[in-house]
Amino acid sequence: MLEFFRAGGFNMFILTALGIAILIPAVKFARNADPQRLSLIRALTTAIVFCTIVGVASGLASTCHYVVTEPGAVAEPLPYLLQGFAETMTNAILGGGILVVTWLLVAVGVRRMPSLTS
Repeated sequence: MLEFFRAGGFNMFILTALGIAILIPAVKFARNADPQRLSLIRALTTAIVFCTIVGVASGLASTCHYVVTEPGAVAEPLPYLLQGFAETMTNAILGGGILVVTWLLVAVGVRRMPSLTS
């Protein structure tokens, strides 16, 4: 698990902080649905999506930069590119996992909401 986290780089710290920040209101929403919590969850979802995209893009950019500047990597680039791609995807896995759990909790909260057509 530590290797997974390290592979993603600095962006993993930001994703983790945002993940904690979004899971707390998501759990509260699942227990007692409130439109204000839902608006916060939507805003944090947007932040996590963009943070994930930035993490993936910076990881791919770092990998490509390494491959073109290291003589050994230029001669045989495929293993380096594959390893860099694998490390980069940890950002997408963490960000996506956080969002899946969050929106499952939101679905529970929406299901538990009282009907407005009573």
